[in-house]
Amino acid sequence: MNLIRDCLDKQVVDRHGQNMGRVDGIVIQLETGKQPRVAFVELGVETVARRVSSSFERLLKKLIRSQAGEQEARYRIPWSKVIPAGIELVANVEAEKTPALRLELWLRRNVVSRIPGA
Repeated sequence: MNLIRDCLDKQVVDRHGQNMGRVDGIVIQLETGKQPRVAFVELGVETVARRVSSSFERLLKKLIRSQAGEQEARYRIPWSKVIPAGIELVANVEAEKTPALRLELWLRRNVVSRIPGA
């Protein structure tokens, strides 16, 4: 499997087919004397910001914390719960029971709903 081509930026759905977002990062675990292994896929705006630059990630993290409190803007799904399925990845989790959608729901409730016509 080519991780970058087959996983990064692919849509992730939960076991019921609900969209959870896109794979924004891949976490590799390195252990001395062992082969590297994929540990997690990451979803969230903090991970996207890190792909741009570490200073942008810090700035965005401060902004999110100041506006939304201690919201975690990153969610890791263990690789053992991910199943590649064509053009998307299926995560053996329930989206509503994870923090993956928490920031999105907060933004919808506190920002988007205040935009006229939204």
